[in-house]
Amino acid sequence: MTHNLGVDVGGTFTDVIVFDEATHELTIDKVLSTPANPSEGVIRGVEEATEKAGTSVSDLDLLFHGTTVVTNMLLEETGARVGLITTAGHEDVLHLARAWTPGPLYGWMDMEKPEPLADLVDTRGVAGTISAPDGVETEPLDEAAVRDAVRDLEAAGVESLTVALLNSYLNPCHEERVREIVAEEAPELPVSISSEIVPEYGEYERTLTTVINDYARPTVIEYLEELDESLAAAGSTATMNVVRSDGGLMSSEAAKRRPVELALSGPSGGVVGAATIASKKGVPDVLTLDMGGTSTDVSLVEGGTPETTRQTKVGYREFKSRAVDVNTVGAGGGSIARVQLNGSLQVGPESAGADPGPACYGQGGEEPTVTDANVVLGRIPPTVRLGGRMELDREAARDAVATIADERGSTVEEAAQAILDIVNENMHGALRVVSVERGYDPREFGLVAFGGAGPMHATALADVMDAYPLIVPPGPGVMSAFGFLTSDVQNEFSETYLETEADVDGEDVYEKLQELETEASEWLAAEGVDDTDQSFDYVAECRYFRQDIQMSIPVAIENLREAGLAEIKDDFEARHDRQFGFSLDAPLEIANLRVIGKGSVQGVTIEEEELTDPDPSNAEIDTNDIYFDGDHHETPIYDRTELRPGNELDGPAIVTDDDSTVVVQPDHTATIDRYGNIEINRGKRQ
Repeated sequence: MTHNLGVDVGGTFTDVIVFDEATHELTIDKVLSTPANPSEGVIRGVEEATEKAGTSVSDLDLLFHGTTVVTNMLLEETGARVGLITTAGHEDVLHLARAWTPGPLYGWMDMEKPEPLADLVDTRGVAGTISAPDGVETEPLDEAAVRDAVRDLEAAGVESLTVALLNSYLNPCHEERVREIVAEEAPELPVSISSEIVPEYGEYERTLTTVINDYARPTVIEYLEELDESLAAAGSTATMNVVRSDGGLMSSEAAKRRPVELALSGPSGGVVGAATIASKKGVPDVLTLDMGGTSTDVSLVEGGTPETTRQTKVGYREFKSRAVDVNTVGAGGGSIARVQLNGSLQVGPESAGADPGPACYGQGGEEPTVTDANVVLGRIPPTVRLGGRMELDREAARDAVATIADERGSTVEEAAQAILDIVNENMHGALRVVSVERGYDPREFGLVAFGGAGPMHATALADVMDAYPLIVPPGPGVMSAFGFLTSDVQNEFSETYLETEADVDGEDVYEKLQELETEASEWLAAEGVDDTDQSFDYVAECRYFRQDIQMSIPVAIENLREAGLAEIKDDFEARHDRQFGFSLDAPLEIANLRVIGKGSVQGVTIEEEELTDPDPSNAEIDTNDIYFDGDHHETPIYDRTELRPGNELDGPAIVTDDDSTVVVQPDHTATIDRYGNIEINRGKRQ
């Protein structure tokens, strides 16, 4: 028998899921993450999960890995020392950046601008000019200066090198020649050229994105090589794919060349998995809620396809890399609650993390967290063991939350409820950003909740947003790892176009997209994807002429020759009107064209089962006195592994499993559907 495995490294837990290709059974496991060396937690999780599944590491066929290595590196600024070679006179490009400051009108007063990731002392300008917009060489590259710069930077101790020359997106010949010279002068030095990483206009974004690629590259190379060696030592011969920020997959070797594509690797998997499950269920439009131990990630899925963005933001820096459009807030199970000087309650963004963790973990944590509040209110019942093993210290949780109660002059239960109310409002705000603030009505969407803590809070959020049905998939605590199994090999190929509808027609756009498709097909073939398993999505990045607000418009390439650009313009204006409330009497301009190449990978199969009797009593394992809406309710506790499709539960109810706990609040009904999802709706059974 062969098995496929997905592993997701989070801030608190490393989640693992194993799929048996013969029986279609899923086995899940969670181990504490090891931030100092993430690969240790990965290996431990892989070994434990395979043993739990009754197999071995050597029996794995495919392995899908999502990593936070790049994310953490950017947030903590612990990457490599990067050298930058740019066009003479443009050495300050990273310092000039964009005219942007955080916050309101006077936000700049408190802004502490971080230093660029490539220091000015490690930046060299070289002569050579490519003109715009024709891409013609008007001044030859000064190759002698390039050689001097490479030797100088290597001697200075840079660990990787970025080449970002002016207008290279129009003609990459100078950058390609610089790369050849680097290979001759410093063959061991990793080097990236901007015309390959971001072949688009926007000198600052193109330079920054390529610098980030090289900032992460040495560490990612070391991490993936160490992980490959550890897996091989454990007996693995599986093909390992790394999850990209856009939810696609690429080989370990490709990831070493383009680590910038991994900046949002983990969160993307959960959104892709949620979209797959919701579409299978017949609910293609959903909001997703992924609440873990440190943060909450929310996103929007329309028509079964996750929204994506080309502007990826990690901390202060915003760069060009295709990613699932995820909004993140510091609201997780480990988020710490504190009473401010003015008496108000604040929850997060600081987190207790994996070490020491919430007080209830019994590992030395003393500050009150969201998880402690859930324990105090009984929403994590005494029968629950984290990961199926870790017993919770309930007295420690109560003592921690009591510190908040004492400061606020309330009961411990009221303090715990206040903590949950605040963290729920933080997540509600994040959901509004991806829906209401972009012209979507959340009442027209369902809600998919996952992550270790998401299903405990989701009913309250669905209620306030009127987003039903609420879907809690099987194994919600490891949904990102499950999403990895549903992903395809994927990459994006783009080109700056900058043509208006008056200057080009459908045939012109069709031919350019065909050229990009050829590039995408060649890349997929190099990743081992057969022609028959390849598919392509086509996108035009559009704006009104002389405007700068761009929107990504899907292109039906087969209609371009006959319908021209009319469909693209109609779609653009409809989206513009929905998001901004108006449209302009102005020509359409296509700024960039993109082709997303996909290679199908069958990592998991979602099974459908027959519905059974509505009576869930066989799964009831206990009743508890649980605090809801300012009062205690006698609440049944159910074992999720014993619930069957067709079972129906009246709220309040608690459903427990090894990886997550589902809270069904009063005046709600939960049903187990054909795919094992828990579907929650407002109201009682008729």
